[in-house]
Amino acid sequence: MLPSRPVTTTPPSDRGAGPVFVAEPRSLGVLLARLDADPGAPVALDTEADSFHHYYEKVCLVQVGLGAEAFLADPLAGVDLAPLFARLAARPLLLHGADYDLRLLFRGYGFRASSLFDTMIAAQLVGEKEIGLAALLAARVGVSLDKAHQRADWSERPLSPSMVAYAAADVVYLPALVASLTADLEAKGRLAWHAEECKRLAETAFPAERAADTENDWRIKGSNGVSDKERAFVRAFWEVREARARALDRPPFRVLTNERLLAAAALAAKGERDLARLFPGPRPLPGPFAEALKGALEAAAAVNPADWPKLRRGERADTDPALERDVEALKKARDAKAVALGLDPGVLGSRAALTAAARVKRAHGRLTPELLATEAGLSRWRSEILSG
Repeated sequence: MLPSRPVTTTPPSDRGAGPVFVAEPRSLGVLLARLDADPGAPVALDTEADSFHHYYEKVCLVQVGLGAEAFLADPLAGVDLAPLFARLAARPLLLHGADYDLRLLFRGYGFRASSLFDTMIAAQLVGEKEIGLAALLAARVGVSLDKAHQRADWSERPLSPSMVAYAAADVVYLPALVASLTADLEAKGRLAWHAEECKRLAETAFPAERAADTENDWRIKGSNGVSDKERAFVRAFWEVREARARALDRPPFRVLTNERLLAAAALAAKGERDLARLFPGPRPLPGPFAEALKGALEAAAAVNPADWPKLRRGERADTDPALERDVEALKKARDAKAVALGLDPGVLGSRAALTAAARVKRAHGRLTPELLATEAGLSRWRSEILSG
């Protein structure tokens, strides 16, 4: 949704003191007082997490931007941030790529936004080719962001001065970017499109935890391109890797990369049983990890060929030639409309959306905006365009 009032920004050269670190009740009180002083003003919001360094991803920093001011709330400091989230839930929020932040905040705190403006969605709807925050700020605000800390371990304390500056920059320039994108959305008559997309995002029912899928979770990139026998070893090695990653609270790729896992499975399927040859490296495998891999190797080798995991074939439209023809016809029409609107075709309608639309057309013999919205689940503005 659009902010409830025009968004203003302070030129970078006029910005005041540095960001306020919120890590105890006094500084939290300052932030809450600032929010309460102007309860209708939009708030820029961002988060930093630690998925690149830990198995159990968590929110490590919540950046709150109030005009030219930045507050960095620290969830790891033990301060109760519930009063902050209660206030933010009622405010118009400015975010970039809000889906990730909202999922993270819902999972950790049950947080839901009531109103938001997503600058990534806005950039897509005005036809921007590069929709990353750094690219948009450089092109539209004249700000160059240092990307050095994108993969930093945000769970470490204390944060370095450069990390603090990086985190603050993600919110203090958002109002200027919102103003720029809002002007283009308005000029193109697409403010309502953006409002609908943001409303749908705010109302998304995020699952608190994704249920484990024992049939598919182990299917890493590349596992569909190997033999059934190799997949038996991939599955066995993956399970050991996951268990160790959980025990160490370390991302799985830092325990064993997918590339090494696939290479080991290929050799194991050919009969190799020497762990040193299966998992070569500058250092020997830790003892418990090596023992677990050895057990997995033996277990996978004993699997009956009839029980080797088969190639996963997702649902494909071309299993039904008639449906595939309908999808291709819709795709051709979508592409032409996307060109006319200056949009990426995928923004106008994904392959999955076109397939859903084709099924609706086959079921009813026609496409209408109402059918596309209610039965195919498309947003109203997309339904109007694609049904025309």
